[in-house]
Amino acid sequence: MKYIYIDGDNIGLKIEQSFLNNDEEKLSITNLEVINAVSQISSYLGNKKQQIIFAGADGIIAKGQELEICELLQFVRNVQPSLTFSIGIGVNLKDCYMALRYAKSFGKNIAVDHSDKSGFIVIEK
Repeated sequence: MKYIYIDGDNIGLKIEQSFLNNDEEKLSITNLEVINAVSQISSYLGNKKQQIIFAGADGIIAKGQELEICELLQFVRNVQPSLTFSIGIGVNLKDCYMALRYAKSFGKNIAVDHSDKSGFIVIEK
């Protein structure tokens, strides 16, 4: 069993920019893009027999058996070109969270697998 945490990169900053620029239209567009992306990613994971634990805001947490991470990363990258997402994988919630934090600190828009206790494996392609 593996846990997957997918979280939007810099979405909060996009929202802040909309506020600071008093741009209601941009805020609305960002909202719709995030809702659409989370919905598509959740459906993709469900079709891959992953159990969705959480899907909201700009993140998705799921669990299930092995999943082809490179394929998932490519799918997520193509869902909404104006948004990027980082992915963390682990054997439990804590490990997938740690992997996600590593991915975000490593450069975002990548996946990091921390299901092998020997370290973090960065997947960029």
